[in-house]
Amino acid sequence: MVNLKKKGIYIVPLAIFSSSVFAIDLTKDVKVNIELRPRYEYVDVNNSTNKEANALTIRIRTGITFKSLFNVNNLDFLFEPWVVTGIVKDYAPEKSGYELVPDPEQVRINQAFLSYKSGLFRLKIGRQIITFDNHRFIGHVGWRQMAQTFDAVRFDFNPMKELNITAVYIAAKTGVLDEKKELGDGAAWAFAANTTNIGDDVAGNDSLLFHASYKYKPLGVNFTAYAYLLNGMHDTYGLKVNGAPKIMENFSLGFWAEYAYQKDPTFTSHENGNKNIGASYYYLSLKPTYSTSYGKVFLELGYEFLEGADDNETHGFTTPWATLHAHNGWADVFLVYTGTSNKYGLEDTRVGLGFVNKTIGNIRARYHWFSADKSFTGGGDKFGTELDIVYTKKIFKNLAFGAKAALYNADDEAKKVGIGDRDVTKYWVWLTYKWSK
Repeated sequence: MVNLKKKGIYIVPLAIFSSSVFAIDLTKDVKVNIELRPRYEYVDVNNSTNKEANALTIRIRTGITFKSLFNVNNLDFLFEPWVVTGIVKDYAPEKSGYELVPDPEQVRINQAFLSYKSGLFRLKIGRQIITFDNHRFIGHVGWRQMAQTFDAVRFDFNPMKELNITAVYIAAKTGVLDEKKELGDGAAWAFAANTTNIGDDVAGNDSLLFHASYKYKPLGVNFTAYAYLLNGMHDTYGLKVNGAPKIMENFSLGFWAEYAYQKDPTFTSHENGNKNIGASYYYLSLKPTYSTSYGKVFLELGYEFLEGADDNETHGFTTPWATLHAHNGWADVFLVYTGTSNKYGLEDTRVGLGFVNKTIGNIRARYHWFSADKSFTGGGDKFGTELDIVYTKKIFKNLAFGAKAALYNADDEAKKVGIGDRDVTKYWVWLTYKWSK
């Protein structure tokens, strides 16, 4: 059998070249995209039996879009293979005994879908990236080198320019690790890292997503309603309003207010055991931004609440399909916890400061205070604190640089439940190159 992991770097360009030649008689136009992202990641977990992780990986994302396929106007086909390869591989799962960096070597057709747009609607069928809003519930986990995608049918309807209504049928999900979990593994089978196939009798397959948003332009405010019905897992219903209205000539006030409720699943054809869920979520934030001749300065104030499980409930408020790295600290201390169980709940109070300048770049720092919604077994409710810092800079038109750090400091109370109970240090440095034609 051919080792695609080793051959992938050669297969992808050849596939694009061959497809381009073949497409001459099938399509009016061909668009090619290439993205290269080499990245170094360091992970150190205090008092761990594993060694510190050092990972230098490269993501090679290539895509070819056939426009007006078979000479049918607005019928397009996207074919997008991704390759993740490692240069320095002192990390799990590539090498045992090291801390986890969830970027294993792999080759995958990450997107392959037909899309058709006509008038007020657009239809997409196939394997595709699907995200909504800030990726809190449905995301693509794009921070990892391999993204989360869905085998799905998506329908978008735009009865007016300001209004968008979306309905999605999810047949299966491909996670960032491309690992399969079997029935009996509990809530973890549908977690973002893991994979299902079409036809598998596992939670998450055959789910429905509904999302509607309206933008009120005079105030620069967005109104959103959604319902995510995940088969055998849970239903999530929510409302959101956000925007960044201009208060004065050089001052705007960004805000976000969201509430959601999670309950037992409507669809239970793939349910593993009985569910008993009833949990709330809300997120409130303010982001005042002041523009000067030197750049933009902004302040962030936020509070996020994910309710824990009451007595006899299956789990608290969970978000297994989210881009979890974007929420609750970049050290990913609570990533698995909020994605699968959230037994005690999570409260995340945060404050941040940022500066944006075209010449200098973008700098942002954020500090988190983490605590539980429910008291721990044995008493207490404090998890810990975290400092996150990121710097990004566009070097050339197609090339950008980034560096990031996450420093989590555990509270002694967290040791009683073994969640967020160890200090974690993570660093990243990366380049991103994008080219299209």
